[in-house]
Amino acid sequence: MSLHFLKFGSFALALAAAACTASITGDDTDGGSGLTPPGGTPDGTSGSGSGPVNVPPGTSSKLDLKGEPIFLRAIRLTNDQWAASVKKALALSSTPPQAENFLAAVAGTTDFTNNEILLSVDSRAWSDYESAAEALAAQVTSDPAALTKVYAGSDAAGFISTVGRRFYRRPLSTDEAKAYQTLFDSAATLSGTQSSFAKGAGLVLEAMMQSPHFLYRTELGTAGAALTGYELASKLSLWLTDAGPDDSLLDAAASGALDTPEGTATVAEKMLSDGATKAVMRKFHGEFLHFGRFANLSKEGVEGYDTSINSELLESSYLFFDRIFSQNLGVKDIFTSTTGFVGPQLAGLYGGGAAPASGYTERDLGTGRAGFFQQLPFLMLYARNGDPDSIHRGVSMSLDVLCAPLGIFAGVLPPLPPRQPGQTNRTRVDQHTNGCGTVCHNNMINPLGFAFENFDGMGRYRETEVYPNETLPIDSSGSFDFVDGRKSYKNSAELMQTLATNPQSHLCYSKKLASYALQRDIVEADLGLVAKLAEASSASNGSVKNILVDLVKQPAFRTRAGGVQ
Repeated sequence: MSLHFLKFGSFALALAAAACTASITGDDTDGGSGLTPPGGTPDGTSGSGSGPVNVPPGTSSKLDLKGEPIFLRAIRLTNDQWAASVKKALALSSTPPQAENFLAAVAGTTDFTNNEILLSVDSRAWSDYESAAEALAAQVTSDPAALTKVYAGSDAAGFISTVGRRFYRRPLSTDEAKAYQTLFDSAATLSGTQSSFAKGAGLVLEAMMQSPHFLYRTELGTAGAALTGYELASKLSLWLTDAGPDDSLLDAAASGALDTPEGTATVAEKMLSDGATKAVMRKFHGEFLHFGRFANLSKEGVEGYDTSINSELLESSYLFFDRIFSQNLGVKDIFTSTTGFVGPQLAGLYGGGAAPASGYTERDLGTGRAGFFQQLPFLMLYARNGDPDSIHRGVSMSLDVLCAPLGIFAGVLPPLPPRQPGQTNRTRVDQHTNGCGTVCHNNMINPLGFAFENFDGMGRYRETEVYPNETLPIDSSGSFDFVDGRKSYKNSAELMQTLATNPQSHLCYSKKLASYALQRDIVEADLGLVAKLAEASSASNGSVKNILVDLVKQPAFRTRAGGVQ
């Protein structure tokens, strides 16, 4: 590496440091902390961009909106975004492997790994970026054909302008272009057999891949002010495709095509047919519903179970939600669709049809399996060997499906004691949890978990609990206090029908999607936004795609962080 590049690298680091000042959090303007937007109120009756949206009274107390967003104005690219952006900018035939060695973000207090809180840059990250930039620049410039794919011309100015726009996701300023031209020209002093153009291109590529203008997506400026077309193009593309905008999207930004909410929505609609968006939504649903847990699933002494089935449970889950997105379906269908995806081993557990020799078959599983949560993946994941795990089934429904504010349990719940004669799973769990927060368990966890009592730990349907010396009846009835009042149900099938139309499930899904798109926690001041998206979700033509399109029209997406939500 040349001394010139080292100096330029220091310049890039200085820019990064400047980007991390207090002004980047969005709390340095008259808008205050950003938790309550100017002109808005925590009840969500304004700030949505399309007038007030009605929500049931008391919604904010029954929906978990207690996050702690920072409203960062510079958010580092995720590892996936970095890899896909580099692949696109350098016209690579495959995803660069360097990102596999980057330190992965781990969701803890956040719902998603792309949350702003998790995307800091430490010394290891800078070292990883530097090594990757050096390797990729050398790879591209050592092969004339590869370099031609990046830029077909032979002039330094054209190379810098073209490639700079891809990495910076906007045109370079005059000063930036001059700095890169100086760096390019310095390559003439380097030794080696490469052409002067290849040497200069290599230095420029190394620098651009380490620039904070590439590594961060920024929303600098006055809180609440509208994003520029290029900023919107970057935000759209990095969210919906996990990569920076291509040349055509940058051209659209330059033409003013994204300057209105309707224009942004039109561009977003076109992007939804991109296979990359399907992959992004697959990742969203996987993190949303914790599909990573399938890798650690195990059952001891359970007939019909083998660890090899875990991969089928995982892929069938992904395929279910792939279909929801691709077929323009919505939240209602998550609870009512009877379509499932069956692999060789799952076919035997479901019954009713021949097993595929390999791969997965789309199958109508019947009304008894309506909705994802009555299908094998969810039921087998939340189970104690061959028995249902009513507690964790209830926790998942409460936290992931309804966003109920469970809080943090301060104690440690010991394992269930051995079953006593005459004791059903339900009575056993009720008695065990009675002394560890009855309000939480009795009202917000157990009633939801007990709805699935008809399914054992392998997800098989049963009418009774059969033990060596007795057969006991199953009670799967319950009730839950939703945002629109208490609803009763006889079993999981009725619960699914309730959730399909209940405001809380649509509010919760909308909250999760907004959090993923905005890369931050969603709080009470965002209730108007969440309600607006839930309105689109629960409409007769409500679909996940419609929610996405509605979201990009809202001020929370189109303005600088910390302003109008």
